[in-house]
Amino acid sequence: MRIKTVSARAGLLAATAALGVGSLLAPAAAAATPPSTIAKGDTGHGVWCVQHAVNNYYKTYYNKKSGPLAEDAAFGTSTADWVAWYQGKHGVHADSIVGKNTGHYVIIDDGYYGNYCKSYVPHN
Repeated sequence: MRIKTVSARAGLLAATAALGVGSLLAPAAAAATPPSTIAKGDTGHGVWCVQHAVNNYYKTYYNKKSGPLAEDAAFGTSTADWVAWYQGKHGVHADSIVGKNTGHYVIIDDGYYGNYCKSYVPHN
């Protein structure tokens, strides 16, 4: 009985070691490519980044504790309206579509999150 237990443990250890070596030799995951635009109807991380940047800019600009947008990662009418406001504040064409020019400011106004949004927002 003891020999079976030792053999089973040795087999488990060998399998674990093989998995570890395999993961070391596996190619690294490619960085995500940001979309060319973010606009009404879109959802996901990029939209959340836009909402967060608009809120962060608004809080700073008006010295407020909260921003106007729910950070729900859904680009609806309210987000479109506030993106146009945000674009106007940055001197970007106010079309409510986040392209590379608007995305550049989203990255700058990201605030606390550093480079998190670079993978999800179009930018220069």
